[in-house]
Amino acid sequence: MFGRLNISDIAAGVIIAILFVTTAVSTAALIFAGLPALYYLTGVTILLVATAICALVGAFFSGFWGAVIGPRSGIAPAYAGMVAAIAATMQTSGADPAATFATVIASMMTATAATGVILYLLGQFQLGGLVRYIPYPVMGGFFAGIGLIFLQGGTEVSVGLPLTAETLDRYLSQDGIRLLGPAFAFGLVTYLLQRRTGHWAVMPGTIVVAIGAFYAVLGSQGLVLADAIAAGWLPDVREASSHWPPLSFADIARIEWPLILSESGSIATIAMLSAIILLLEVSGVEIVGDCEIDPNRELKVAGAANVGNGFLGGFAGVHSASETALAVKMGAGSRVMGLAFAAGILATIALGTGFIGLIPNFVLGGLLVFLGLNFLVDWLWRNRRDIPKVDYLLILAILLVIATAGLLEGIAFGIAVATVLFVISYSRLGIIKAELNGRDHSSHVVRGIESRDLLAEEARRIHILKLQGFIFFGTADSLLETLRRRLNEGNEPTDYLILDFKHVSRIDTSAVQAFAKLKRLAERNNLAVVLTDLAEREYARLDHIGFFTDYMSTTPLRATGGTPDSRPRFALPFLDDGVAWCEEDILYRKSARRAGEAIPLEDQLTEVMGNRDAAARIAPYFEVLDIEAGAFLFHQGDPGDGLYMLSEGVASVVLGGSGGAERAIRIFQRGTLLGEMAIYTQAPRTAAVRVDEDSRLFRLSLDGFEAMQREAPRAAGLFHSYVVRLLAERLDRANREIQQLS
Repeated sequence: MFGRLNISDIAAGVIIAILFVTTAVSTAALIFAGLPALYYLTGVTILLVATAICALVGAFFSGFWGAVIGPRSGIAPAYAGMVAAIAATMQTSGADPAATFATVIASMMTATAATGVILYLLGQFQLGGLVRYIPYPVMGGFFAGIGLIFLQGGTEVSVGLPLTAETLDRYLSQDGIRLLGPAFAFGLVTYLLQRRTGHWAVMPGTIVVAIGAFYAVLGSQGLVLADAIAAGWLPDVREASSHWPPLSFADIARIEWPLILSESGSIATIAMLSAIILLLEVSGVEIVGDCEIDPNRELKVAGAANVGNGFLGGFAGVHSASETALAVKMGAGSRVMGLAFAAGILATIALGTGFIGLIPNFVLGGLLVFLGLNFLVDWLWRNRRDIPKVDYLLILAILLVIATAGLLEGIAFGIAVATVLFVISYSRLGIIKAELNGRDHSSHVVRGIESRDLLAEEARRIHILKLQGFIFFGTADSLLETLRRRLNEGNEPTDYLILDFKHVSRIDTSAVQAFAKLKRLAERNNLAVVLTDLAEREYARLDHIGFFTDYMSTTPLRATGGTPDSRPRFALPFLDDGVAWCEEDILYRKSARRAGEAIPLEDQLTEVMGNRDAAARIAPYFEVLDIEAGAFLFHQGDPGDGLYMLSEGVASVVLGGSGGAERAIRIFQRGTLLGEMAIYTQAPRTAAVRVDEDSRLFRLSLDGFEAMQREAPRAAGLFHSYVVRLLAERLDRANREIQQLS
């Protein structure tokens, strides 16, 4: 599992441990800034223990050998806000420092354990893609706000006072500027060097140089540590000690649990932030390691680690792509690196944290300034030209809310505004994928010349709207406005409305109410409304509001009788079925001849060829077939040995479906030609044709076809011309549909 011992693994683990020790020192300074200094060293130990636990769990259980897991500075502001709120409340109520510290530690333990449980459940329920649903501006504003909190924390650690209106004079005084100047200089220099070189040694190197320079100046002026502490240059941890575990049984009685429960919003923020950072960092680790990692597994790994952290003092740890990249660059290649990382942290805990009292405040504060600059520059400056202006303005607005109201309030504000902007943007996209009429999209029913000529004029009365996406109140209103505009303008007569839902994902409750308005609009304008490809759950919701005048049909209406005078509203399975119903209704209302009347062969041939003598010449080559309903003229794969003219009845081209079910993809009525392609190409039949009603057909066999061409070439030529016109007409309709969709 761990492979052979590799010096690169050990070196990378030790260096990463040094970086995390630095992070723990600066992060603890931010989190415990509002507590007495004597608790500071215990705070550092808490973070180091959390780092060791995360390192060990990552080394044994992560899906990638080099994944580095540990406390992330980006989560610290959420902890700091919770700790500050609890400390301020308890200090105002006069609680003793021990009770305050016990409640603070208990709140951190609770937040970390809850974060672990939430991360584990996210992984258990396969929700690793959750981060994709967080709007980018919300993430940008949130991380920029974290940068601002780090800057504020850096100033407070450097000066040793909270930054408030009452303490502003202290910050602007000569002493305040004297303490702040080196901190911001250190943070800025470290940031610029890190950006320019990107080398792992920049931060440890600048820390060593800064501490060395500080003690050189201190010695040159003849000052001792007590003088530096009194002047505010060093943290006063002379009375501090690092005790472990951080809570004793006596401390448990001092915990103010109601106060911890009141911080449930902060706990939720910590959990959400941990999940966001983890999922983002896992994506980075995949790039660094050139591998695929299961984010759900990593959620469960980090969740288990944080549950353990929660019981041992508590600070949430997640993956770090930057430290993982460092391990890869240094040549590490096994899980030994993770063990070396954990060993380095445990060695630091064993040696003690007293060395922290020797680190100048401006270095601690400067590290926080360095982190703040990283967040602010990344999210406010580097991406300013790569995102839309509206998104950038939202990032600035979230940052302002965080600065004035708080981190949780900024997140809530950002999500609310992002949601409104999404609704507005999605509404503008529209739900109408294509807008057609009956001429642009004819049905799958093939009719005789008389019916086709009539529909060529009247099919414009059929208005087809192909819908798409998620229909809610914004997009549903745009649909109604489109219909009202068409009806009011009156440029095209509209008697039939077809709404196709094939590309609609869902309809929400507010949109269902919009269909109640559509119902009234249809009644006022005497519209027949057909909904096609409507999901059963959506049908039930529309039926509940009384939208339909009839129940959902399973087959389209064919030329088998009339339709009621009232304009119905109902649903059919497919768009072609809806168009077929509208065409049949037009033919029934406009045509004097009943659909069931037979057409003599010579009349049928004369109608399509335009020449009665030629029709009489080739009629003898056809044979009469009387077929009962349900029989097949031919099946898919049969030889193409003849074509048919339908004198009366109905036939359908059918394709086999799942479970043996068949679906009619084209319906032929009297006066139509079918099966003609196979006799010209002599290729096998590409589909089956079933007779749906007792029918009479005229069949021209392959032998008769060849004899007709030899013995009556002129009449055969007229028949060929009809077939060419028929195919050209079908191609023209298909082209018009494609143009409407392009």
